[in-house]
Amino acid sequence: MKLCAVIPTHNHSTMLESVVKRIREHDIPVFIVDDGSDAQTQTVVADLHAPNDGIFCQRLDDNAGKGVAVMTGMAGAARHGFTHAFQIDADGQHDLDRISDMIEIATKSPAALVTGLPVYDDSIPTGRKIGRWITHVWVWIETLSLHIRDSMCGFRVYPIGPSLDVWRRHGIGHRMDFDTEIMVRLFWQGVPVIHVPTNVTYPLGNTSNFRMWRDNVRISWMHTRLVCGMLARLPRYIAQGGRFGPPTDRNSNHHWSEIDERGIYWGMRFLGQVYRFGGRKLCLAAMSPIIAYFFLTGRTARAASKDFLERVAKHNDKPRPTWRDSFAHFMRFGESALDKIAAWCGEMKLDDLDLPDDADSLFSYIPRDQAIILFVSHFGNIELVRAIASRDRNFRVNVLLHQKNAARFGRVLQQLAPESQVDLIEVSEIGPDTAILLREKAERGEWIVIAADRVAIGARDKSVSVPFIGQNASFPQGPFILAHLLQCPVYMVAAWREGRRFNISWEKLSERIDLPRNDRTAKITEHARTYASWLEKLVVQQPLQWFNFYDFWADKKDNNE
Repeated sequence: MKLCAVIPTHNHSTMLESVVKRIREHDIPVFIVDDGSDAQTQTVVADLHAPNDGIFCQRLDDNAGKGVAVMTGMAGAARHGFTHAFQIDADGQHDLDRISDMIEIATKSPAALVTGLPVYDDSIPTGRKIGRWITHVWVWIETLSLHIRDSMCGFRVYPIGPSLDVWRRHGIGHRMDFDTEIMVRLFWQGVPVIHVPTNVTYPLGNTSNFRMWRDNVRISWMHTRLVCGMLARLPRYIAQGGRFGPPTDRNSNHHWSEIDERGIYWGMRFLGQVYRFGGRKLCLAAMSPIIAYFFLTGRTARAASKDFLERVAKHNDKPRPTWRDSFAHFMRFGESALDKIAAWCGEMKLDDLDLPDDADSLFSYIPRDQAIILFVSHFGNIELVRAIASRDRNFRVNVLLHQKNAARFGRVLQQLAPESQVDLIEVSEIGPDTAILLREKAERGEWIVIAADRVAIGARDKSVSVPFIGQNASFPQGPFILAHLLQCPVYMVAAWREGRRFNISWEKLSERIDLPRNDRTAKITEHARTYASWLEKLVVQQPLQWFNFYDFWADKKDNNE
């Protein structure tokens, strides 16, 4: 990354020199573009021109607008070999103390557009504040997201290559419509946008180049163009599973953690409100079109469902499934989300469970104060066990989740069940810190829940391959290593809906897992084979309760290894 600053100026003679001085304190070369300024500003710009000191000045004879000035500066910077341009307005509105923070973030995320998020004081004119909010709403429509929180701040670090490419292909507004349009179009190209809170003031005597009627007309026309551009991109947006950017290779194999469970936080929070208001039937009605949308747009998940159902049909000697079976598979997944909500909202009771062996409690299988490890999977609805167990007595259930999903589900759980005694623990792999933490929890007699059917990203070399529905599949070593470290009884548990009630399968895998140092992998494989065999029996009986919507049998290295 090679960074410079680009400063467009039109009649900003008062503040320009001090802005340039502050930038040069960070040893950043500066490209000043005089956009047809008056004589006084011309003189200031001419005095600042010092190529040997890293200050390059260029003049446009006629006032062409901020967009032209900025892109002229970027083109000049590109010719000098710079890859990134820190665009800073010359009017002194922005908090230049944030320059270091902006540079640090841009260095860590060189592919992103790093932009200031204005924090205004009382000096902002009311009309400007209202106008900005109107633009915010239009931008949310144009990007089909709330990700861009402010598109009008002239305090940014641009990746020069993508920015020049968008300018050359689409033109972009030349004046007050420039900042918003280039940000939206870069977002459409898949460029990430990172916001940095920045104090913004309107200094006394500030020279504003905003012209009320002329620029409002330009901005309105810009939004018209962008809405039309969004509509033109909508088919590809839907085809790519609700994302903008260049076309992706849909045939490539993705690791399960890279397949985003789209909208989990807002979706489950919304469904939770609908459930509380209108119950299960209304929630199912509200959810059905959402599931249909994901079925139509989720090509990767749809292909995985089809492959899985065909494997089960072959195993059960049944006819080959159709797309209707796959859609039913998606609908069951949606229904399981409702059951999660119902469980955490306290709607599911112990009487809704059909426990094995005529047991009368989840604790019939173990002493009430004994720590255990529960191996669960993405089959059925294990949330039922977690939620009811956490209400049954004053003890805690600890759930190990992949890092990305832990934060999301944690927010959902806090909304739906603030009184829950479930602790969500973020893990990417089980290291010494995690083992020590869980050892303390086990000593207090708490439950530890871990999914034993998914291999974490970057851990393909920490998995074992065992038979599962007619072909070897990878199962993680981590759960078995954890059980060895904690020396607790290990149970295999699953819960799934049948009609109006739920079945629970609960079977002890081992009273204690010991892994001899000289034969550890073989011993893990033996336990994994037992677990996979137990899980397979459930899956082939209730295939629509299997919710691993990715290529579970893929035998490929992680792309980032």
